[in-house]
Amino acid sequence: MKTIVVYVKTPGAGQRIAASAAETDLKPKVKVVDCAPALFMELSRGGVDVVLIDAALAVPDPVKFTRSVRTRFPSAGLLFTGAANPQMAAALAAAGALGVMRAVNGGDDLLVAFTHAVVLARQRLKNTTAPAKRQRPRPAAAVLSDREFQILTGLTEGKRNAEIAGDLLVSEDTVKTHAKGLYRKLGARDRAHAVAIAFRTGLVA
Repeated sequence: MKTIVVYVKTPGAGQRIAASAAETDLKPKVKVVDCAPALFMELSRGGVDVVLIDAALAVPDPVKFTRSVRTRFPSAGLLFTGAANPQMAAALAAAGALGVMRAVNGGDDLLVAFTHAVVLARQRLKNTTAPAKRQRPRPAAAVLSDREFQILTGLTEGKRNAEIAGDLLVSEDTVKTHAKGLYRKLGARDRAHAVAIAFRTGLVA
């Protein structure tokens, strides 16, 4: 993996991502920028795998912005965050974006989106090198109950507790209870940490 460039609305959000990266070996590979010129400077230097960008900053038109970046820097993938509606998300994907992660209030949502950016960057690297062997799920998979695994899967997809509850036809309180249980079993501090562990250990692909 080369570089992930993060372009988000507030300095605080960027600092949270930088702090998360600092807890791993990713710190030298994550660049947080605070304006469009800085973003394009990083892209011009080359070696950018994924740009994690708030859709509200891709002005004046996120779709045109995506096409422009993909034309000028075809090796860089764009992963958007924000509150894009399904129609906009589909238009961005058609224009060449990797996708849209819901992160309307920053916080854990944004860290989950960052985790997805890391996974995508690593996957893009694998696609340009020799095929990697499929990893077997770690023993932790056997520790989680079926319901906990279902909820973990929903978390890795960036879904909120209410959305997961709707998918599983259970109450939101039930989701929260199972989520706390899976955090404990995985040794995770919070939602974002659980998602990172799930990807890192092969619990989810």
